[in-house]
This record gives sequence, C-alpha cells and structure tokens, in this order.
Amino acid sequence: MSIERPNLVFPSREANVSGLWAPLMFSPRPGSPERIVVGVAVATDTGCYLAEANAWRRLHCLFDADADTALLAIRVAFDRMRSTLAQHGTNAFKLFQPPFTGITLGEPRQGEGSSERALAELWLAETSSVYDRVLASATDEQASPPAQSPVGDRLPILVREYVEQRRPGLVGAFSPEFQVVGRRVRTPAQRVRIAFSGSALVANFATLPARRAKGTIEHIKSLVWDLEQDRERDPMAGRRWEMIVQHQGRDDPHITPGQYSGVLDVLDELGEQARVRDLTMLPYTSVPAIGNHMLEMERRAAA
Repeated sequence: MSIERPNLVFPSREANVSGLWAPLMFSPRPGSPERIVVGVAVATDTGCYLAEANAWRRLHCLFDADADTALLAIRVAFDRMRSTLAQHGTNAFKLFQPPFTGITLGEPRQGEGSSERALAELWLAETSSVYDRVLASATDEQASPPAQSPVGDRLPILVREYVEQRRPGLVGAFSPEFQVVGRRVRTPAQRVRIAFSGSALVANFATLPARRAKGTIEHIKSLVWDLEQDRERDPMAGRRWEMIVQHQGRDDPHITPGQYSGVLDVLDELGEQARVRDLTMLPYTSVPAIGNHMLEMERRAAA
C-alpha cells in the first residue's frame, strides 16, 4: 500500500533580510528608570526602516496635557532617527544623537524578517505598550493609495450643498472639484488639495466609516498634510486650518460598540497627527453639524 504525500510548501528563509534592530525609547520623568518604547529602528545591508508607535491615546491617559509636549519630542526624535538611518545605515545605531535628554536608543540586536519593515513592526508589537496592531493594519501604507480619495466619499459635496442653501455667497470658497454639476474636476495629484478656503476657515473633509476601507486613514492623513502645506504657503492671520471628519455616532444602529470604540481610537490618532502640526481635527456625526460650524465661523469673520 502506498501513501500519497501532500505537496507541502514551507516558506523559505532565503528571501528574508537579516540586520540590526533597536528600540527608540522615551523617558517621561528625568532621572527615572521608566522607559516607553515608541519606535523600532531597523538597518540591514540593503535598507532601513523606522516603525512608529500609533496608540497615542494611551499616552494621553498616562500624562494628560503633558502628553502633547512628549509627542512633540518623540516626533522630532523620529525625524532625527530616520535621517540618521538614511545617511549611515547600520552605523546609525552608533552615530544617532538624541535631540532631547528624554530620548534614548536601546542596545542593537540581531533580527530577521521578510523585510526591514516587517522586522521593525514585529519587534515594535512585541516591546511597545503604545502600539496597536489592529490600527496599524488599517493604516497599511503599502496597500493604500494616499493621493486618491476613497471612492464614494460624497461628504465635501454634501457639505457644499448644505452651506450653499443657507449662504449662497460661500459656494465660491469651495474647490471647483465640488462645484461642477454632473462631472468631477480632479485636483492634480502633485497639487495641494483644499476643499474649502474662506475668510475664517480653511478645511478638508473626509468620512471615517465604521468598517474602514484600505486607504481611508492614509487619505485623511494626506489631507492633513495638504492643510499644513497650504498654511505655510498662505498664512493669513486669523484663519483656522481644520481637518473635519464625519463618523457614525454611538447611537447609530449600524455601528457596534466594538466598531465605535475602534473609530474613537482612529480619531485620537488622527487628532495627534493634526496637533503635532498645530492644526485642528474636528469629528462630527452629521452634515448639518459640519455646515453649521462653518457658517458660524464665517459669520463671525464677517461681523
């Protein structure tokens, strides 16, 4: 009797990369041995990657208002680490100079993974209490097209229609992309995208669904970046730059308690992205709430 063996295919380690990884740590109190892993840097002979923590809501729970100062220091350290990795590769672990006394780089260790990114994220998930794997999977950069709006997001058009019905003179402040009836006018990918530019308010709009589609969160982050670029180019005194996000409310029958909690986590992360850039991120649950906020802002500017 002969036994047929199944055709088993095991993953090969030949395609893996091997290199050094080290935790980037933040010390919240001078002189204290307490350390929080906020990132993991990886460098191999062929590339490098810095994986960043993302569950900043937990940092706010620990340090309240002081968390904003801590996040600013951490963001500066991320920029310094990325620059050092890009310039020096595996020597970066010896040459990295922390920008603040509360930032340290842990002892480099040998590791292996399918890519520099996979290796960094693996050890960040294993060592950091301010990293959320679920949130990271939703913001996967490799699977999302950050320069394109998710298909079907009509929020900017609905907001424009609401505002136009109540104050027609403001329609000209909306981007032509949301004014033309019957066809869409696309903003070139290389240009800064701004949905509304009024006397008191500059804003972009996006919908955050309970079941997040790939690319949605990265799209919102890219709109935050566009707001920052627009402010630097035309910093008119007295104006506010806001990222306005609509999401389902807690009492919406189409959202579960677990989904609502996940939405709040993402909103916190997006809020941090805005705060470190000195911008505002506002969550709303309806188009009328968004429109009324805009109308009130412009009314005060005209008074």
